[in-house]
Amino acid sequence: MGQIKRHKKQYKKSKPIQKKTHTNSKFKHRGSTTVEQLKKQIELDKAHLQSKQEYENEMLGAVSSSEEEEEVNHFNDLVQNLSASVKKKPAFKEKPLQLLGAKKKSETHKVEGKAKKLKIYYVQPKIQQFKSHLNTELSSEDVELLINGTTEKQKSSIEWPEMGQGFITTPEITANTDKSLINEQPPPSFESSSDLESVGLQPFLANRIPLPLNHLQSELLTLISTYKDVYYPYRNFDNAEQIRQVYTIHALNHIFKTRACVMLNSKKIEEEEVKNKGLVIDDMYRDQGLARPKVLIVTPFRDSAYRIVNIMAEIIKKKEQDNDQKSIMNMERFINEFTGNTIYFPKTNPKPDDYEKTFSGNTDDNFRIGISLTKKTLKLYTDFYASDILIGSPLGLRLSMGGTSDHDVEADFLSSIEVLILDQAELFLAQNWENLLHVIDHMHLQPKTMRATDINRVRSWCLNGFSKFYRQTLLFTSHELPEFRGVFNNKCFNYEGSVRFSNPIVSGDIRNVIVPLSQVFHRIECSDIEQVFDIRFKYFVEKILPQFRSTIFAHCMIYVPNYFDFIQLRNYFKAESVNFVQICEYTKKEKVARARDMFFHSGAHFLLYSERSHFFKRTRIKGIRHIIMYQPPQWPNFYSEMINLMHTSNQNSRDGLESSMSITVLYTKYDCLQLNGILGSENATNLLESEKTIHVYAAQ
Repeated sequence: MGQIKRHKKQYKKSKPIQKKTHTNSKFKHRGSTTVEQLKKQIELDKAHLQSKQEYENEMLGAVSSSEEEEEVNHFNDLVQNLSASVKKKPAFKEKPLQLLGAKKKSETHKVEGKAKKLKIYYVQPKIQQFKSHLNTELSSEDVELLINGTTEKQKSSIEWPEMGQGFITTPEITANTDKSLINEQPPPSFESSSDLESVGLQPFLANRIPLPLNHLQSELLTLISTYKDVYYPYRNFDNAEQIRQVYTIHALNHIFKTRACVMLNSKKIEEEEVKNKGLVIDDMYRDQGLARPKVLIVTPFRDSAYRIVNIMAEIIKKKEQDNDQKSIMNMERFINEFTGNTIYFPKTNPKPDDYEKTFSGNTDDNFRIGISLTKKTLKLYTDFYASDILIGSPLGLRLSMGGTSDHDVEADFLSSIEVLILDQAELFLAQNWENLLHVIDHMHLQPKTMRATDINRVRSWCLNGFSKFYRQTLLFTSHELPEFRGVFNNKCFNYEGSVRFSNPIVSGDIRNVIVPLSQVFHRIECSDIEQVFDIRFKYFVEKILPQFRSTIFAHCMIYVPNYFDFIQLRNYFKAESVNFVQICEYTKKEKVARARDMFFHSGAHFLLYSERSHFFKRTRIKGIRHIIMYQPPQWPNFYSEMINLMHTSNQNSRDGLESSMSITVLYTKYDCLQLNGILGSENATNLLESEKTIHVYAAQ
């Protein structure tokens, strides 16, 4: 490296460029009158007629030391494709650049130095999916098929050891004709930087990633590097940090490749302007969007954003001589605002483990932050329109958009998002699912104002309004729900296709029930999903409620997962003067204590209890003799958690109802995914396909 730097200084001091010694004889003694002859020599060059396999081996640095001469020639071929090699030589038509972000080196470097640099900076990875994904132009016929959803889809599947069974869907359009399919064989564990480069990571970024990556991370990184949409509903507390590290690496790699492409093209444009003495307009230099932000990461809590930024900071910072203030700007402010404010967890009556892990750290759900990146620095709290990566919660993003109607919403910063990452999506459902849908629906709209946008550099598919077909979406959840599949199937339009993982559940959460009671499942027949709420309510009012209004069914809890169902039942109970108390997420502490006391001491026949209240508070309700689940719980573990509250240790021995206890669950065919998590895939299938509408599961 020291030798190379000395040569670089000598090159700067040298005045006449004509005295420069070329290592390749093709550029020796060439004048402006021999440009056409030079073209013919290049076209007839034997190096360009070599086989594809030999070419790839040379590109990957697989040549031996005995073939050093071939390496040098290969280096010169690459330099020839860059503008530096013909900077002040007779101009000829250049081919599209093969290498994004490659540094231009002086030709006065020694042969040995070039060969070494070739392997570090100029090796093109086997997978250039970034370039292929963004440079592909969709035809009007392809766009029409994608919009109408009438395109045929090529379906295949993979089964990998860690991620499980994945279903691949690829639209059969012209743009995907030459696309390579995903290898069915699982990738090995990535143990070196060259392994990371093989899936498209920038070399300097690959050298900063802590290695090795485990099998799950290697499989996930391989998949998301294809720029297909990925839905992985098996995130848990054990693999959460592993998944977070992988998608953070992918986000950084996307930004660094975009930045390298823009900088290289900007330099070429400057050279062309000087050469042509005027403005250069060429489609090959279109490398930007209508707005600068390219990656949007949506997380539920500030603590999640804090962990993501920490991963970025560890990668950006230098390995040895570290200076946080120079490499990470505004980090102290970030730590003050995104840490602390932790919920107190009682020790006498401890909360469940999953509750403490979910709500550890700062759990504020109103935040957003912009981040800009260079190779050496990470700047926090940048303006949204000057940021590369945006991190925010659904609520924080919606508030930043403002407006009371679609006409007033300011969402220009979402117009050119190319990678959307939704982590811990099950928590968005507990917060407010409408906020997330609002953010997604306002992505890729036509900007109302143009902020420092060079229209000559904007990609043609951005100008045509096709940005949503180029957006990659990564969706990570802890379990499957119809809402998640709805977003993945109806809000994601990636022309590359998608990969959805779905593994059979052998035994559901019912195995964790310790109360020896029979569990009765009532199937409600329904053929229209739009009528499911009304049909469920009618079935409950006409067939379930009259039976449980009897005095022998006192101390009855009605567990309601959906808040709108909760409101509907509450209004009906008030209108019918039903003796009940209620607890929801908006109920104040004093009223919660009063409701629990009345229910335990037989002061109220029914307790109307919302699932969101249980999620955020985990209130330990005592005195439950009968429980009616208005719908299967959206969190599978809540099923056993609620039933186990009926243990004898939580009962009021003076109520005189020791022999009267029951468990009732209402469901429709649209609750299949919830039933999978409770009963297991096989039992849930049998339940839905059976001719009987009532099934009883006896406790073992």
